[in-house]
Order: sequence, then C-alpha cells, then structure tokens
Amino acid sequence: MPAQSLGDAVSFGDAVFVRGLEFEGNHGYYEEERKTTRRFRANIELSADLQQASESDALVDTIDYFEICDVVVRIGTERTFKLLERLAGCIADGIQERSPKSSVTVEIEKLAPPCPGVPQCCGVRVHRPARAI
Repeated sequence: MPAQSLGDAVSFGDAVFVRGLEFEGNHGYYEEERKTTRRFRANIELSADLQQASESDALVDTIDYFEICDVVVRIGTERTFKLLERLAGCIADGIQERSPKSSVTVEIEKLAPPCPGVPQCCGVRVHRPARAI
C-alpha cells in the first residue's frame, strides 16, 4: 500500500492544517547541496479541539494558520539543516511552542532532489503528540 500524504489521509477529529507551503532553503546533507537554495514544500496538521472557535467565530479561540506559515517559512529560510528530519523536527517544535495542547504532524518535501531517476520530491514526516501542560 503506498504511503499517504497529509492531503490524502482521512482525518478524525478537529484539525487546523496548511498544505503546499513552499519556501527556498539551503538544506542538504552534502555541502554542494547547501551552496544554493532549493525548493521545499511543507504540509502541516495540528489536531486540536475547535469547538469553541466554531461557536465564537473569534481568532483567539483557534490556531492562527498565518502564524503556522510564519514559523515554517522563518525556520526553513533562516536556518540550515543537513537532514530533513531535523528541519521537520525544529518546525514541529516551533509550532508546538505556540500551541502545546495540539499534536503536530509536519511533512517536508525536497522538490526535485538530486537523486537517480529524477523523483519529483523526497521527504519526511514527523509527528509530535500534544504536550502535557
């Protein structure tokens, strides 16, 4: 069975998500990969109780996806990582600093990686459970 992306997965419960967020960064294991920027795509999902926001219609009662995008782009463009796992983990941690009660799944794709067979993308997915508060 092929692996599912966040966009393909069936979700249960409430969630806030960002799909297809692209940025350029200097990430790659080999030094020559980090000499120039490459394109990356992020898919983020936060499982959270959205009941209050669905009743109040107030931004303060939900997770602001603008802030999620800001965290992803800031970490992805201002820092350099050798491994996508480390990039995804730092993004997950940065998001959870703002929303510790939510579980977070971060999927990072390196677009057009320098690999045999010319794959469209290669990537990783990390998941962090909600933090105990």
